[in-house]
Amino acid sequence: MAERIVALLGGDQRELTLLPSLKAAGFTVQTFGLPEDSLPGGVKSCASIAAAVQGALLLILPLPGVRDNGRLHAPFLAEGQRLLTAEDLAACPAGTPIMVGVASPYLRRIGRELHLPVYEIAEADEVAVPNAIPTAEGALQLAMQELPLTINGLQTLVLGFGRVGEALALRLRALGAEVVIANRGSGRFAKAARQGFALYPWETLAESLGRFDAIFNTVPAMVLDKGKLLALRRDALIIDLASGGGGTDFAAAGELGLKALHALSLPGKVAPVSAGRLLGQVYPGLIRKILADKD
Repeated sequence: MAERIVALLGGDQRELTLLPSLKAAGFTVQTFGLPEDSLPGGVKSCASIAAAVQGALLLILPLPGVRDNGRLHAPFLAEGQRLLTAEDLAACPAGTPIMVGVASPYLRRIGRELHLPVYEIAEADEVAVPNAIPTAEGALQLAMQELPLTINGLQTLVLGFGRVGEALALRLRALGAEVVIANRGSGRFAKAARQGFALYPWETLAESLGRFDAIFNTVPAMVLDKGKLLALRRDALIIDLASGGGGTDFAAAGELGLKALHALSLPGKVAPVSAGRLLGQVYPGLIRKILADKD
């Protein structure tokens, strides 16, 4: 039986925790950017991306992926070693899948140039549902660190009631916070109502922003523009959990003296081992599905 090689490029403690599951599923793993002395036996450490992708049926990038400046999420590497270029992947045969959490335009451009299909998995239910829990817990931890107030009695607004918004709202309420939900889609709005949350219509949101101690955004679109930021108290805290550029005008927030945090990749920061175990439960099946679709 031919070796089933996958290349794991970059990553943090989550990827280190994931490796045993990939091995147990029968994959031969070639890595770049993870500490060699922490790798399980049989996992190959490569000195370059080009070496790691040799013979690989599929490439695995970390959930945060590659930024538009080409910077690979690889915190174990020195800053100057984190660049991923088209030349690094040039040896991959056309059709080799790239699996990533969120694909930047930069990565998509490389995929098009080299005919390597890019599979975004961050929104797949198998990944997004369990990943919402450490994201929500990380947001709570940030709020506790940054606010001079207890969560109990905190006046909070959660923008968006998707997987992360729901997980966060439930945990805020369990700790005694006053939770209000604003969501643009009627379906999720109705679900929030069924769970007993107070709701604000999206259209009139700006009128009530001044009452909140903390605003948590999960919507990956510009929802907290300068006009809405002007309505906030100067001591309010914004924690933006949305992917990409987030949903907050961070420049305007700085000008107004507001504390606005773009809290990306919280599972890898606050609960990397738990997050890695979750990935280990779903990645082998996702990889098999992607390879089967390719064939």
